[in-house]
Amino acid sequence: MTSPGRKTEEVLPYGLWPAPFSPAQLFDLPAEPAHPFSLHGRLYWIQALPDEGGRIVLMRRDGHTDRCLTPAPFSLRTPVHEYGGRCFCLHGDRFVFNNHADGRLYTQPLGPDDAGASEATPLPLTPPDSRVAGFADLVSRGGHVIAVMESRVDGVENRNELVAVRIGAGEASPCVLAMGSDFIAAPTVSPDGRWLAWLEWNHPDMPWDRSRLLRAPVVEGDALSLGESEVVVDAPETTVSQPGFLSDGRLVFAMDSPDSDWSNLVCADGGRLHALTGEEGEFGEAHWVFGNARWRQVSADRLLAVCTGHAGDRLLSVDIAGAQPAREILRDAVLAQLSLSGGQLLLVASPEDRPSRILQLDSPFSESRTAGPVAAPLLASGYASPASLSCDTADGETAWAYHYAPYHPDHEGPAGALPPLLVMVHGGPTSRTSPAFHPLRQYFASLGFAVLDVNHRGSTGYGRRYRQRLIGGWGEVDVADVIACIDTLAEAGRIDPRAVFIRGGSAGGYAVLRALTRYPDRFAGGACYYGIGNLVTLAEITHKFESRYTDRLVGEDFDPERARQPDSRYHARSPVHEIDRLRTPLILFQGLEDKVVPPAVSREVVALLEKRGIPHAYHEYAGEGHGFRQAATRVDSLERETMFYQEILRATDSGGAR
Repeated sequence: MTSPGRKTEEVLPYGLWPAPFSPAQLFDLPAEPAHPFSLHGRLYWIQALPDEGGRIVLMRRDGHTDRCLTPAPFSLRTPVHEYGGRCFCLHGDRFVFNNHADGRLYTQPLGPDDAGASEATPLPLTPPDSRVAGFADLVSRGGHVIAVMESRVDGVENRNELVAVRIGAGEASPCVLAMGSDFIAAPTVSPDGRWLAWLEWNHPDMPWDRSRLLRAPVVEGDALSLGESEVVVDAPETTVSQPGFLSDGRLVFAMDSPDSDWSNLVCADGGRLHALTGEEGEFGEAHWVFGNARWRQVSADRLLAVCTGHAGDRLLSVDIAGAQPAREILRDAVLAQLSLSGGQLLLVASPEDRPSRILQLDSPFSESRTAGPVAAPLLASGYASPASLSCDTADGETAWAYHYAPYHPDHEGPAGALPPLLVMVHGGPTSRTSPAFHPLRQYFASLGFAVLDVNHRGSTGYGRRYRQRLIGGWGEVDVADVIACIDTLAEAGRIDPRAVFIRGGSAGGYAVLRALTRYPDRFAGGACYYGIGNLVTLAEITHKFESRYTDRLVGEDFDPERARQPDSRYHARSPVHEIDRLRTPLILFQGLEDKVVPPAVSREVVALLEKRGIPHAYHEYAGEGHGFRQAATRVDSLERETMFYQEILRATDSGGAR
């Protein structure tokens, strides 16, 4: 946690230490590299540019120089399923991508000897169509690119289809391959190009509740089409993710079910399924975004796969024949986005003590080395390190979290004093926090806060039963777990229980509002980023991907009239109806372009706070959606949040000796 020889220069109240780096410096750090790949011996990756409003671009390393290949204003971003994800692929030496502004596909050359061709203006592949929101999960097949396409339909939900776009004939309209399900994802083509497999699911299920895997033969003709599809997996309470073909044409995927709590790798061999792994860990993941490949075949008899567990991620060598147990190659807090080309495996690794980096493993894939950009450390003298925390809940189960003790290279708190606590609650809520290095946690720890990052029941990475534990219990189970984790630290004498703050965004923002109203005497203040105050308002105006999500989480089908009755769970679990219970100041932040939690949701909370005279501050940001992207917005909101906490600490003297 601390570096050898650390010397304390000054004693200051906890929570009021001067940060060794400012919010502006924090958000000036290069964005994490994503989706690395290699072509003609050159390293490419995707990266966001915060100083350009979060524009997402293709980067290339030329010697020791990193070059942006995506000219402004193009941005490699997609609104499909609202949360987007990978929206590009390689087609030979062409880079094909979705442009966020117009929802069209474009192509850009990436030749072996290009001196400037890759900086040329990308050329459109699809014609202008205001009905098309965008494309995602692109995959190359012969003379086509196959993708998930989302279209706007007047008066009803957006439509999702699997489509093919011809390459090389100028602009070409997409040809529909598969449709009819509410959602579609993860298209994958067999090595010989003869088969296509993909995932589907329907309302009211989310992809981690139940999803099915299908495959169909590819039919050549004037336009690409599919033969009759066949179901590979479709069973109640069974989830499939990460599908892909082996070199011999068999399908491999991650699957969990009521009989298998952990999401292990499974191979479909004819009409029979057999397990490739039997780990107490997760090879799959909840499908929030497209394209996070977690396994790759590296030889005829072996694949490398990421397995997530309590202690982080492991890259395992898996014997396809099942003759040998899985063998660990490396481990880190988070391992993601595997790609394989020319006998070289690339992936993004996120350790506990420094920003994410690209790792390269060359055959025989036993050792790794860093490739691509390496960000300078925020603090050369040390960092706040995560400690895994298991907490007993009131109903006899276990909740998990990561605890970070305060750390500053030059300051410490007064003797006998205990630090204030900042609780962080992730979004989703079917998501997770990890022990990977995150500048925001380091920032608050450097101010003298203890930080508690909670993976309440309902989080991913702990098995299906833990993940599904939130069904019917949202707003109850998660908030109870937050309190249990706070109590665990308080009972251990690690925090000042009178100076507990809580922050979160989206579903985490809902947890903030719910915690402050259900447990009003346990907190000194809270920060809510695009949070949910009224579940009824959210259900009426949110987007397609999550339009039935709340029904499952709350445990009641949404009916506008019924949901407004006091005995409805929608009403009972909406913090707006308990605002009178609020005893602590609250600061709220909202993006004006947010379609997941629109501004009306936050404004409803603010109106009630004003009506009842409850101390609060509210800030809206133009041009921001669900999750702030612009550097100026991120700096401004963090500065305001920091000032908010520290004013409370100064007013109550909670940062001094008690």
